[in-house]
Formats: sequence, structure tokens, C-alpha cells
Amino acid sequence: MAETKRQSTAGKVAIPKTTVDGDSILYKAVGARIKITCAPHNNVLEGTLFTTCNVTNAIAINTAPAPPNPSAPLQSQPGDYHIIPFAHIINFELIGPGERVPESAPGFDGALPSISKVDLDALKAREEQTIRDMKKKDAQKGKGVTKEAQEIFDTIARTLPTRWADAQIVVNDAVLIQPPYTLDSLKAPADKAQSLAHVRKILENFYQRKKGPATNRAPVATPIAPRKGG
Repeated sequence: MAETKRQSTAGKVAIPKTTVDGDSILYKAVGARIKITCAPHNNVLEGTLFTTCNVTNAIAINTAPAPPNPSAPLQSQPGDYHIIPFAHIINFELIGPGERVPESAPGFDGALPSISKVDLDALKAREEQTIRDMKKKDAQKGKGVTKEAQEIFDTIARTLPTRWADAQIVVNDAVLIQPPYTLDSLKAPADKAQSLAHVRKILENFYQRKKGPATNRAPVATPIAPRKGG
């Protein structure tokens, strides 16, 4: 009986379009169990149509097995999602109705689990922030400088605003460290003596750590055993 019902609801539909509008069969099938054939290798996927998207021109299908209990909510299903571009869909077959809000119209609004609208403004802001962070990170890397110079920059940048100006390190827009980045390479205006002293201390500690801990212990004499017969 169940097989008869399954066959009666099935229908193969070709997808010649590259967009899905509100009247399309794919849009109305959101939340239903479908089987799709995909180019270029005629791969077949069966699962729940989670969403269709005209922004990315793709669908998302959850191929996790349907719960053994037909009345179990789709929220309890494990997720195994695949993103399929519209252009790769050769055809799809509706093999069973999905769980929907009672008396709801076809499409997203009645799908279960519910599908929230994507906040495109928030996504755009997140993208722009990521780009700013990447540019800031790139600006922290010296161009054509030695490994030690970069280590000095990173050490100072942990506690003070620091930037590169070609091969020079500018600290707090007050102190300049020129190659070869020694204590004698520090320069600052006369009214920035406090900043200069601060940076000098950081640089002194950096070189001290590179030398390793100081050893002031006196050498230990090795005892010599008494000679026999002496």
C-alpha cells in the first residue's frame, strides 16, 4: 500500500532553468523527499530538499535517511547536506511529501524545520570585516626584512601600536627603529624620551632572551683521586 502511494506521488521533472522562482516545482517541493540526478556523472542523490536559493543558484538537500518513525519531526534527523548548482540538476523525482506546517502554502514558509531568511546586510558586513582583518594582518608582515626583524616587530606589537614603514619599524608613531634594529638604531624626537626609553627596554629584553640566561656560576673543580703509593 505504501509502495503504491509512493509511486503515485512520484514524478520525474527536467530542470532546464538556471533559476527557481516562486511558481517552480522545485520551490514548491521544499521540505519534500526527492531524488535528483546530477551532471556531469549522472550521480543520484535522495533526501529531503532543504532549500532553493536564487542568490547562489543552488539547492541544498539533506541525504540523511528519513527517521524510522514517519511522525518523527525532521528536526530530529541527522544532517548530511549537499549543495547542488541548478545547472547540474538533470532531473528530479518527487518521492514523498515532507513534513509541513498544517494548511501552509508551498515553498519556504511552510517547510519544517523552518527556514529563516538570510540577513544579506549582516553577511556583507561580515565579509567586509574579514577583508579588513586580512589587510591588517598582511600589514603586520614586513616586506623584504629578516626573520629577526619580524620577531622584533611582533614582540613590540604585543604591547604597543606598531607598523612598518618600508624596512623601518615605527612604534607608537614616535619611535623609529632602523635596520639593523640594534639599540643604536633607535631614534625619536626629544619630546618622546619616555616612549624611547620604553621601546629601548623592550628591545634590550628581546636581545637578552636571544642570548639566553646569563651564567655567573664559577667553574666547578673536578676532584682528583689520590695516587697509590704516594
